[in-house]
Amino acid sequence: MENGSARPQNLIETTDALEAVSACQSMKNVFFTLILIGLIFCQIVFWLNHFGLIAKNVCNPCKIESAAAGKCAKGVCTPVFLAATMDKVGQVEPAAVDSQAAQAVQPPADKVESAGPTKPEDPQTTASVPAQEQVEKSGKVGLKEKIALFHISCRFAKGLVAVCNFVILAGAILYSLSLLMCVKISLAGRLGGINHSVRAFFISLLLLVMLIPWQVILPKAMLGAVWLPGELLCGGWCRADGVVLWKVMLYLRFCGLWLVAVWLLLWTQIRSAKWARATLRRLGLAR
Repeated sequence: MENGSARPQNLIETTDALEAVSACQSMKNVFFTLILIGLIFCQIVFWLNHFGLIAKNVCNPCKIESAAAGKCAKGVCTPVFLAATMDKVGQVEPAAVDSQAAQAVQPPADKVESAGPTKPEDPQTTASVPAQEQVEKSGKVGLKEKIALFHISCRFAKGLVAVCNFVILAGAILYSLSLLMCVKISLAGRLGGINHSVRAFFISLLLLVMLIPWQVILPKAMLGAVWLPGELLCGGWCRADGVVLWKVMLYLRFCGLWLVAVWLLLWTQIRSAKWARATLRRLGLAR
C-alpha cells in the first residue's frame, strides 16, 4: 500500500511541476518577443537618423546640443544630421548659398586689373552650365519630395526610443527571473535538463548586464547596449562624417553592441528550448 500510494504522489508532483514550467515558458517567450521588438525599433531609429529621415530643424535641444558639440579640429562644423535635415527640408535657400559662394570665389578688383584681359568664354560651356544647374535643382527637388514623405519628427523618435528602452530593460529583468524560476522548478521536480537551464539563466544575466546603460551610471567608464535618445539624436556625431576612426566608433557604439545583445538573447532562447526538449525526453513525452 505504501509503494502504491507513493507512486501517484510522485506523478502528481511531476504534473504540477510541468504545469508550472509551461507557465514560466509562456511568460519567458513573451518577454523574449518584447525585448527583440524593442531592440529592432531602436536600430530602426538609428538608421532613420543615419539617412537623415528625422526632422530636427524644429527641435531646440538638438540645436543647442549640436551647436555645443559641433566643434571639430578644423573649426566649427555643423553636425551631419543637422546639415542634412536643413538641406532636405528646405531651410537653406540655394540662392543665398550661391551668392555667398560667388562672393568667396570672386577675387578683388585690383588683382583682376593687374592680371590683364581675360579670355573669352566658350559659348558651348556657358550654354551647358544652365542645363546642369537645372538638372541639379530638379534632382534636389525630387529628393526633398521623397524625404518629405518619410521623415518623422525628433520628438516622436525620442519618445519611441524611451518606450523601447523601458520595454527592453524591464523585459530583460523579468526574462532572467522567469529563467530562474524554471531552474528552481526543475530542481524541485527533478525534471532534468539542468545543464541547459542553468546556462540559459547565466547567459540572461550577461545579457542584462550588457543592456544596462552604464554610460549614465558610470559616465566615461562603460557603455551599455541601451542608448538614451540624446546620445544619438542630439549627440553631435559630426566627426563621423569625415574621420574614419569616428565613423567606426559610431557603428560599434550603435550597431556592434546591438548585435552582441541580440546574439546573447537568441543564445539564451536556444538554450532554454534545449532544456524544454531534454525535460520532455526524460519524462518519455518526446524522443
